[in-house]
Amino acid sequence: MRNIDFENVFSKIEPDDALKSKIMDRMENGEMKKSTRNNIRRMVAIAACVAIAGISTAFAAGSVISYFQSDKAIDITSMEALSEYNDEVGATVSNFGYTLTLDNLATDDNFMHIFYTLKKDNAVMTEPDYYNFWFLCRINGKLANFGNHNEEKAYPTEDGAYKGVIKLNIADMDVPDTFMLEMYSEPATVTKENSSFEGDYLYDDNTVLTDADKAKLLYVSTTAKKSSVETKSVVKEVNKKFPFTYYDEIYDKKGNASQVEKQGEGEISKVVFSPFGSQLVVKDKFEGYGGMKISGSAVFDENGQSLDVLNTDLGGGRVGVDCVNKIELLKADANTKALKIVPTKGDMRYNEDKTSVQQIGTYPLTFKTSDYGSVVVTNVRFSDGMFEIDYYKDGFSLYDPAFRTMDKDGNIVEPGGKLGCLLTTIVHHDTNSYTARYEYCGEFDENGNKKPFDMSTISKENLEKAFTRLSINYYDFELDYDNAIDIDLK
Repeated sequence: MRNIDFENVFSKIEPDDALKSKIMDRMENGEMKKSTRNNIRRMVAIAACVAIAGISTAFAAGSVISYFQSDKAIDITSMEALSEYNDEVGATVSNFGYTLTLDNLATDDNFMHIFYTLKKDNAVMTEPDYYNFWFLCRINGKLANFGNHNEEKAYPTEDGAYKGVIKLNIADMDVPDTFMLEMYSEPATVTKENSSFEGDYLYDDNTVLTDADKAKLLYVSTTAKKSSVETKSVVKEVNKKFPFTYYDEIYDKKGNASQVEKQGEGEISKVVFSPFGSQLVVKDKFEGYGGMKISGSAVFDENGQSLDVLNTDLGGGRVGVDCVNKIELLKADANTKALKIVPTKGDMRYNEDKTSVQQIGTYPLTFKTSDYGSVVVTNVRFSDGMFEIDYYKDGFSLYDPAFRTMDKDGNIVEPGGKLGCLLTTIVHHDTNSYTARYEYCGEFDENGNKKPFDMSTISKENLEKAFTRLSINYYDFELDYDNAIDIDLK
């Protein structure tokens, strides 16, 4: 978004001067450039720690998204698109001493964003309180949480609540213009206190919730319309099939395992361009991870520009059953006329001689990561308990870069030691850039509470002293143009 565009948005809503200053500074500095329930909760608990920081703001010309009115919010989609395409909901429900409010809903043909507020009645919400909930979402009765590339972020507010957003990848779902959204959770404390309550059926896609079920949940629903947020999506039906090789394990009578090379067939079923992203929808039938062929490949547009393939989770499948993965691309939009998907071939080998080490402090820093591309670091920022690295990709660079933090002598250092340093990669969709955030959240005990540790060891001053140089691994590999997949989108 250009500075003048920001000024136009600000002129409509008149935010406070301090908040406006933060956003304009970011622009000028180039910064905005089925698992078991317990396992899921543990993953959410770990990820939530990373989500307790950041600086992001989105304003809607019609409805303000309150989630982004805090410097603790994290970018999740194009801030410009979310500002323009969202609808205020305001549906509220109370149960178990908690109140859940659906604040805003933003939906297109790629993603649904559900912004919510969770409060504890007559008390302050704590982290264990928040971890007691894991919200499921149904669209016209169908579960939407279990596809790949979904996200949830949340942070505590000054008034003792939690502000959160659930980003659901719905590119493979049939979501009509008008639909019913259900959002609900069974608090973990309910299961502990009432052992007769069995909630596994809540995770069954074929379950139809009864009024008796809803009474046992923190449940809210609303009727929503995609047309009310004026989504502008372009869906290209492709149905492009491609062969690939994968490896499966077989066992002899003695239980010894060996790998067997097998052939699978995948299909790029469609490409979806929308205000909230650009995605390939990939189907395959085999035992394994077919989406990996696409997510580990270079993707170029008709002009030869390398498009960023976002690093995301992938879903596997069962033999003979369709497995669907959604692969998000940066730098592509509805005007993209063609795609060329080029897989890698051979072994990927770390090349120490070509791996550079550079002094931080003067930017940009360009690190060649292969013969095909570079990672350009535009800033490194320190604060108490955290440091952040801003960067973008120039050409083809696989996945998220593995940054190595080093001292003045080139020794790899880990500021703070083993204090639970967690990495989250924030994607700035508006500027096709990224922030790698390393935050020392501490370790968790068995009850989900943070263990205390000495913050002085990871103060801003000590982090700056310990971490003075930066490196990114260089890898030798080849792109296999002979087996490229060409897609005409005209």
